[in-house]
Amino acid sequence: MSVIHSRSLAQKIAKSRAGLGCQDSRRSRQHGVSSMAVTSLRRIVALPEERPVLCSTAPSWRRVLLDRTHGLATRIPPLKNARTARGWTYFGDTIVYHESELEHRVSLRLQARNDIAQLHSQFPVFNYRDDTGKLREHTSDFYVVYKDGYRQAVVVKHERKRKPTEALIDSISADPSAQQVDGIILRTEKYGSIDALENALMVRWSREYHNQDDVDELVNVVSGLHGWFRFGRLLQNCGSIERRRVAVWRLIDLGILFSVTGEKISDLSFLGYAPAGGPTGLLG
Repeated sequence: MSVIHSRSLAQKIAKSRAGLGCQDSRRSRQHGVSSMAVTSLRRIVALPEERPVLCSTAPSWRRVLLDRTHGLATRIPPLKNARTARGWTYFGDTIVYHESELEHRVSLRLQARNDIAQLHSQFPVFNYRDDTGKLREHTSDFYVVYKDGYRQAVVVKHERKRKPTEALIDSISADPSAQQVDGIILRTEKYGSIDALENALMVRWSREYHNQDDVDELVNVVSGLHGWFRFGRLLQNCGSIERRRVAVWRLIDLGILFSVTGEKISDLSFLGYAPAGGPTGLLG
């Protein structure tokens, strides 16, 4: 028995013990199958929206430019070879760069919050004094502007480098250049974990494909629940498991449903209900 099959079997046994085994039973063709077999829920690769812009060199001609910008990025990380983890994602109309897989995971978890107005990479540039008193520069990995106006610089480093990085942040905070932001925070792999990445991807997916009627229906369901309940419980007694799953993730995005563990959310995960919502349901 392969490792993948063993894990799949263990998950089915766990779901069965939790009273959710009916979700693994075969369904007739008229009800379709689970996952991305529903065409309307598939992610379709689309080019960025285009806008007509007057060409400065020939005013009588028109050309089309992609409506994307580098934001406030002070530099564009080069892509040296295909084996690097350097790349970018889109946050609205802004290209957000990352130079490592850890930065990628932190970026996507930030984007999974619903209270962020702007997200930029490679900004701002701070000054600080090293141990010898020499003036040096440090470029923040990310710059976040929240909807309430709070400005935050995010420094991404591995947990093993926490102490020297915290000392660096203290040195930056003592310099006048730190007044560009309201706070500087360190994020490590504890925040940008693989589980957090997978949860963030599901949140972003739900933003594109949720149906508001399904979301409203689910709100009525969870408003009658008390205490902690499993994700899979919300998939019972519904017309379409796929559409209900998208609605659940949409409520997690709105903070109405939340998980405090920080682990990958599955059908067996316990969720809580917060009627007022919050900046994110991906706690932990």
